[in-house]
Amino acid sequence: MIRTVAVAPTYKGVGVLAVIVGIRTFLSFSLELEITGRWPWQKPVAEAKD
Repeated sequence: MIRTVAVAPTYKGVGVLAVIVGIRTFLSFSLELEITGRWPWQKPVAEAKD
């Protein structure tokens, strides 16, 4: 991963970096959905009071 930003930028290097960013974003959203049960942009559901 360090090699992708430590060398002169090429189309291949930028493509690899874009794929890494895409995978990390997908994993982050998936983890958020698993932990909270909602997407990051959804508001939390208000709990009902008895």
